[in-house]
Amino acid sequence: MIWTRILRAAAIAVCAAAALAAQDKVYTEFDPAVDFTRFKTFSFVPAANMAMSGTMKDPATRERIRNFIEGGLEGRGLTEVPRDQKHDLAIRFWAAVQNKQSVEVNLAADPYWTDWGGFPPYWTGAWAYSYQEYVVKNYREGTLVVDLIDPVSKELVWRTVFKQDLTDRVKAYAALQKNLAKSLSQLPPSAKDKEKVEDKRRKLKTKYM
Repeated sequence: MIWTRILRAAAIAVCAAAALAAQDKVYTEFDPAVDFTRFKTFSFVPAANMAMSGTMKDPATRERIRNFIEGGLEGRGLTEVPRDQKHDLAIRFWAAVQNKQSVEVNLAADPYWTDWGGFPPYWTGAWAYSYQEYVVKNYREGTLVVDLIDPVSKELVWRTVFKQDLTDRVKAYAALQKNLAKSLSQLPPSAKDKEKVEDKRRKLKTKYM
C-alpha cells in the first residue's frame, strides 16, 4: 500500500511538472544600445496578418489585447497619440508564425510591408536568433508578439513574445494582462537588464551560428 501511495504521489508530481511546463511563457528582448528614456509617446500601427491567424481573427480579441498593451505603456508614463501625429514608438502586435518561408514569399510582393504596418517582421539580423529560439523552435498556436519600433529609424527596439493558450478567453485575457504588465514594467530597462540581454544575445548567436 505504501508503495502504491508513493508511486501515485510521484505520478501526480510528474503531471504537475508537465502542467507547469505547459503554462504560459513570456520572453522579452530589447536593443541594449537604445536609450529608452527618450520615448514619451506611442501609436499603434496595423498588422493585417493578425486577422489571418487562428483566434486572432476575432476583432474583440485584438481590441482587448490592444487595450492591455495601451494600459501597460501608459503605466510606464508613455502617452498614446493618433497615428497621424508624431510619435516616439510605433506599436505592433501580431500572431507569430513558425513557417517564415511562406510569409516571406508574400513579403517579396509587398516591399513596403503594407500588411505589417509599414515595418518589416524583424526575424533577421540581431533578432533572428531569439525568434528562432522562442518562436520557431517551440512554436504553438496562440504565440503573440508585441513589437516596439522606432518609426524614424524603422528599427525594432523591443520585442515580447507570449506563448499561451488563447482558447479559454477568460483565462487567456487574465494571464495576458498580467504578463504584459510584468513585461512592460521593465521600461525603461536598467543597466543590469541591458547586460543580461547582451549576454543572452551572445549565447543565442553562438548557438545558432
